Amino acid sequence: MRLRDCEGCLVYGTDNKPLSRARVETGSDDSIRLYFSNYKLRSVRFKAFVDFYDMQQGLIRCFCEVVIRKNVQENRLNEPWMADCKVIEISDVYQRQKDLRVRVHIPMEFSTENGEFFVGTIKNISAGGIFLVTSQAIKTGTKFAFTYRFEKDPCRVSAKILRAKGAMSGGIGYGCQFLNLPPETEANIRRFVFAKQMEKQKKPGRDTL
Repeated sequence: MRLRDCEGCLVYGTDNKPLSRARVETGSDDSIRLYFSNYKLRSVRFKAFVDFYDMQQGLIRCFCEVVIRKNVQENRLNEPWMADCKVIEISDVYQRQKDLRVRVHIPMEFSTENGEFFVGTIKNISAGGIFLVTSQAIKTGTKFAFTYRFEKDPCRVSAKILRAKGAMSGGIGYGCQFLNLPPETEANIRRFVFAKQMEKQKKPGRDTL
C-alpha cells in the first residue's frame, strides 16, 4: 500500500484496543516505519489493526504485521521505540479527508471547567471539533466538556471555544476544538462522522440527524 501524505497513525493491540499513537515515515520502496513517543512498550512482533491518517486518502484501516524494537537512532530520546510495519490487508477507508465534517443536530448539556452548565445544539462535527449553537454568551478560550455515545460506550470529550460566529437561529454559533482526545475516542468520532456521512448520501435532500 502506498501512503500519499501520512504523518501519524493509531496502532491497536491484539485485543483490538488502542495501543499507542505513532509517527509515520515511508520509504521510497513503500516501506512503513513507525516511531513511538510512548515509553510503555516492549520488543514484540504481532498482527493487529493500524489506522493511518493520510491527508489525501483519509483514514485507512489496515491489518498489519508490526515489529516493535528499541529505537537506536538519534531521535531515540523523544521516540524510544520504533517499528517496521507491513500491511497485510486494507480493511476500510473511513473517509476521504482527514477531518471530514458532517452536519448533525444533537441537543446537549455542556459543563465548563468552572463547574457551570449550559445547553446548546451541536450543528456539525469532525474529528477536530464541533460547531455548536447556544443562547448563552461564552468567552473565547472557555474550556468545556460533554458526554456522548458515538458508538457503544459513552465518551467524555473536552473542547475549547476558538471563535464566535455571531447571532443565528437558536442563539450564537461557536467554533470549538477538541482537546486531548484519547486515541479510542478519536477513532470512535471518526467512525461516527463517516457513518453519518454515509447516511446523508443515502438520503439526499435531508439533514443528518
